[in-house]
Amino acid sequence: MYTGHVRERGHPPGLARDGVQEMTWVEDGVYAAGGDHIPQTWAAFAEQTGISAVLHLAHPAPSTFNGPPPARFLWLDLEHEQEAGEQVRRLAGEFVRDSRAAGRSVLLHCSHGRHRTRWAYVAYRLCLGHGLKGVLRDAAQKPWLAPYHTDREAWAAFRSFLKQAAEHPPGGAGP
Repeated sequence: MYTGHVRERGHPPGLARDGVQEMTWVEDGVYAAGGDHIPQTWAAFAEQTGISAVLHLAHPAPSTFNGPPPARFLWLDLEHEQEAGEQVRRLAGEFVRDSRAAGRSVLLHCSHGRHRTRWAYVAYRLCLGHGLKGVLRDAAQKPWLAPYHTDREAWAAFRSFLKQAAEHPPGGAGP
């Protein structure tokens, strides 16, 4: 059985009383977690939670997730949000979007702490077509630590990048 902690939405963020890093419900089907506990107990954790897609941020190598691998897994060799250019942000956002569209619950995981996954959540919401101002406002609220120190201009450029990509898809077919 998984011996970590699944935190309810609205519960104060942080470590559980026994020092185990918690997993945080971000929105329906999207969770965020950090540290080594979940990779070490992956089989029991996945069985208990039903999570079958993982976006994993780790540098310089991915953590080993013990047990059967998730059905979908994306590892990005990043330590900080600033390292994620437009293509990487799109890759992360579309990975989460496509996983959710397929009915999968998604774990956003970073070995150095769940708050480092926040940018991937922002990318996902922007890939869904949500407005930048609202997405950044949401990313500055619980379960994330406030304030959210980010490059708003980089996110505005990413939003423009997504709009342009939608207007001019590969192969020349337009809307």
